[in-house]
Parts: sequence; structure tokens; C-alpha cells
Amino acid sequence: MSPSSSSPGGSGATSKKYRDTSPSERPGSHDGPSSAANAGESLMGHAEKRRRWTEDEEGGRRRTAWWDTVEAFERCRWIIDVILLLFIIGLLMERRAKSYGFCEYEGNGDITGFAPKIAQQIKTFVPDFGFAPENASEFFTDAVQQKWLDMVPRGLGYVKVNEPSQYNNLPRPLLDYNGTTVFTSSVTHQLHCLHSIVNAFSANAVGDDSKLPEGHGWHLNHCFEYLRQNILCCGDTALEGEATTFPSGETGSDGWDAKHVCKNYDQVKAYLDENRVDDELWI
Repeated sequence: MSPSSSSPGGSGATSKKYRDTSPSERPGSHDGPSSAANAGESLMGHAEKRRRWTEDEEGGRRRTAWWDTVEAFERCRWIIDVILLLFIIGLLMERRAKSYGFCEYEGNGDITGFAPKIAQQIKTFVPDFGFAPENASEFFTDAVQQKWLDMVPRGLGYVKVNEPSQYNNLPRPLLDYNGTTVFTSSVTHQLHCLHSIVNAFSANAVGDDSKLPEGHGWHLNHCFEYLRQNILCCGDTALEGEATTFPSGETGSDGWDAKHVCKNYDQVKAYLDENRVDDELWI
């Protein structure tokens, strides 16, 4: 037997034990097509993960901004509630004012814009029977007549309007003033009518027709109706209680214990005096 055929470490065994392998079969080799594909897939996976992470981060920022807005709204909600409440109250007050017929004009005031706004004050009426004395003959004395004159401004409320085109809703001007635009005022007209009524009453009481005011018939009828409508127009709704000056045993209300919302007559008188058409003092 030859040594080459019988030796356990012959070339045949060696060729089987150490046969070559292809590069693609070698462990750890990355040069084949499958390794390149795996690498590409790995890179694509990382890109997808990064994209998803970026989207999640942006979504988180958006959610954070949304919740910040919600929290800010919650913190400021009471302010919004107050504003809405005030708005609703304003609408209700406007609706109620319209239902009651309220308007922008001053109560018992001038709508033309010529007269100023007059301040109001709370007053309790105090009786002064000296303007119409129980003894009717005293009405014609100088002292009583002076009391009436002290109430009215010079010119008895007849005022001159220099530029009538600046004012709205003016009535027809009075005649006999040589082209000057002149009007009278309601408050002094009312006092004039009241004085005429007391004058006629006192003249009849003493039985002296010579003391009756001129044109007393038609004039008194005018004054009764004029004062009636003025009383209704003013519509004083002050509450009045039990009488304090009636004779013993007489019940009812004399009105002297009530409080009234009144215009400041000193301001009224000053305005009329300042705009008077002349200086005559009469009633």
C-alpha cells in the first residue's frame, strides 16, 4: 500500500475540508446584492421613523398651542361673561325705554335747542297764602302784587332769538316786534294765567268789576284750558299724604308733606332774564 493512498491526511481529505466558498457565502460579507438591499431598507426605515417623529413633534406643538388657547379662554371667561351681561342689560333697558315712550328730550323742556338744560332738585312744597290772601281785597295791594312780580323775570319770559335758522321745531314768532324773532315761555305764561284767575276771583269776591282783568271772559277760559293741559303734560307723580294744614276735623291731602322732583327755578329765571326782549317788569 502506498503512503499517499493510506495516509489519513492525504490531499483528498484536505480538498474536502478546505474547499473554497464564494464571497457571498462568507460570514460577515456585505458585498452581495441582498446586503445592499437590506442597507437601503434600513436607511428608508430610519427616514420614515424620523418623518413620523417630526410629525408627532409638530402635532404635539399644535396640541400644546390649542390647549394654551383653551386655558387662556378659561382664565378670561369671566371678563367675556361680564361684557355679554352688560350688553344684554343695555339691550333690555333700551327696549324698556322705548316701550315707555322715553326719548332724548328733557322733561318739560325746550326741544328747539335754544333753552339750556336745567338742573333738577328735590323740593317739599311750603304753603304761602300771601299770593291769594283769604281777604280778597288784599290781593290788590302793592305788597301782594310785588310778591307776584318777584317771581317773574324782566320781560315776563319773552325772549329774543337772534339766529332762528340754527334751531329746530320753532313755533310761529310773535307779532308786533318789528321783525325781531320773539317767543314767550311756558312757565311765565302759566304764572300770568294763574295771576289773571286769582285777580278775577278776588274782584268778584269784593264785588268790584273795575278790578277785573281786561278781556277776562275769553282770557279766563283760555287760561283754564291752558293750565289744565300743562298740568297733564307735567304729570307730577309724587306721592302725597294726609293733610297738615286743613281745619280740625277735615281729612284728605293738602300735598304739603310730599317731596317733588323740580327744576331749579333760579336757573330758569336767570336764563329768561338773560335772553329777555325788553326790561319791562309785569305779569
